[in-house]
Amino acid sequence: MSAFAPLPELYVTEAAAEGLRNEATRRLQWRLTPGQMRDLGLLMDGAMLPLRGYLDEADHAAVLAEGRLASGAFWPLALVLEVSDGFAHDLETGEDIALCGPDGAVLAMMSVTDRWGAGPVRLGGRVKGLAPVPGRDGALTPNALRAQFRDLGAGRVVAELGEGVVLRPDAGEAVVLPVTGAAAWQAIAARNHGATHLATGGDAALRALAAEVGLEAA
Repeated sequence: MSAFAPLPELYVTEAAAEGLRNEATRRLQWRLTPGQMRDLGLLMDGAMLPLRGYLDEADHAAVLAEGRLASGAFWPLALVLEVSDGFAHDLETGEDIALCGPDGAVLAMMSVTDRWGAGPVRLGGRVKGLAPVPGRDGALTPNALRAQFRDLGAGRVVAELGEGVVLRPDAGEAVVLPVTGAAAWQAIAARNHGATHLATGGDAALRALAAEVGLEAA
């Protein structure tokens, strides 16, 4: 796939979204924390590709142990949906739940495949996006930036990791992504947002990371 080709997002069509909103009135509804809102926005926009939802128990354990999914694919974030014991009391695997913003608006539906733990309970399962997370900058989504780089005729986009991720295309202005955390996660986010190269400064660990996530070292 070209570095600037569109990525699959998790959003359903507007017609499907309307049906899911109606279904949500009959489902358990979880109001997301600010951190969960941020993660859901990245997930639905394709920034967390190859994930199509929250990790199941096997993947979660594998990521904690080895920094990889159970399949062996490189993935550093132990992304699950944490909910209260009270919310999960009557929840069974196989059920769908609604993921809501602070105002109660349904942003996504989640098909719960796994639940484990207590205080908090961890949930895993696929996500269907209904609407973007409020406050998410639509100009900084993976597909928006990929389209921008295509339109500019860029051939190379170098990612610099730090407090955020700076993307420097060889045509046009640099872009700063508000993506924080471990270098491994930042490198994956940079790739999904259209980076072709990772600035390594000759650091062997960063060169290895670039190879792991499919970027050229710069």
